[in-house]
Amino acid sequence: MEKLVEKSTRQYLAVQEKLSQMAALLHGGHTAALVRVQQEWNALNAEAQDTDRQIHTMLQSCQPSDEVLAQLEKKKQTMLQIKRQCEKLQQQARTLQALTTDELHRLKKGRTAIGGYRSSNQGGEHSTLGSC
Repeated sequence: MEKLVEKSTRQYLAVQEKLSQMAALLHGGHTAALVRVQQEWNALNAEAQDTDRQIHTMLQSCQPSDEVLAQLEKKKQTMLQIKRQCEKLQQQARTLQALTTDELHRLKKGRTAIGGYRSSNQGGEHSTLGSC
């Protein structure tokens, strides 16, 4: 069981590293790389969950040693850090999404205004823009 808990802890540390990479890519605007790292994160997370199921099964049938309990506590702390990182990243993604939505709305509004100017200018009127 000890080796399985060590494996699980290593897996969650890898999950945490991918999460840090996603945070950096989110701020850098590297969409393709972000999607790739997110897929890697999902795969690592699934592997860690599979290992956790194995640990859970073992815990049903035997009493863990003090060393294993200490390792499980370390793993739990890593998982709590991951949870906090996920919450922070989720909030940052929501903020970025709101900013992007606002910017898109402004661009659409600007396009509508320009379209209205062009249609009124097609009646033979001359533009005053750039006439200085």
